[in-house]
Amino acid sequence: MLRRRQLITVFVAFMLILSWRNTEYVKAVNQDPTNDGFKVPILMYHSIDEFKGNGYKELFITPENFEEQMTYLKVEGFTPITFDDITNLENIKKPILITLDDGYKNNMNAFHILKTLNDSTFQAKATIFMVGRKIDTKSGLSRSQLREMSDSGIISIQSHTETHPDLRETLYYRTELRDIKTKLEEITGREVTALAYPAGQYNDKVIEETKKIYQYAVTTKPGIANISESLYEMKRVRINNSTTLLEFKNLVNP
Repeated sequence: MLRRRQLITVFVAFMLILSWRNTEYVKAVNQDPTNDGFKVPILMYHSIDEFKGNGYKELFITPENFEEQMTYLKVEGFTPITFDDITNLENIKKPILITLDDGYKNNMNAFHILKTLNDSTFQAKATIFMVGRKIDTKSGLSRSQLREMSDSGIISIQSHTETHPDLRETLYYRTELRDIKTKLEEITGREVTALAYPAGQYNDKVIEETKKIYQYAVTTKPGIANISESLYEMKRVRINNSTTLLEFKNLVNP
């Protein structure tokens, strides 16, 4: 009987030590933004509108579905952030980045929905990656709309290059990366620090050129972004027309 009690005592002591070590490890991971612990979902959208037969249907999210998805994030306690907040992730509860590519005029639907949901319990934020040549076109956002959204504090305007080329083949890095940054900063009066690679196409040369101008870059590779791996190859979670609310929940809660 004595030996049995001794064995139980040793086992309990071992488990307590193991538990303490695991707790300290998790604590260290959660507190150190340079460690492997800071992962954040980056949602990828394009058009926020009803599909009317033109274009690729999967890129269209109805305003109703977008509002349902954003309401879910609000109810579940997610904190929308922009790239300006990445250095402060350790102090943010359930951070999530909401991004929209290309800068379609229908992105105003997303802005109005987020503006409606914005309150003291849910500070709505999203990022639009704007293609320079789409500004002031029939399908693209206007300068005044970009300025309005940026001034609201809800939408961050970032770069999607000037002409949306394959950056692996372009000879015009200054135009595609630097000049568009200057253009957007002149429109909004705010710093542009992030780039979305057009069609997710990049290589080592593209990363090298991007690092000269931007602090962050996102890809179209599926998955949750790990901030500690590479700030220039950040994965995203693609949201499609066919994405159900249940699928959306699973995507943001991997």
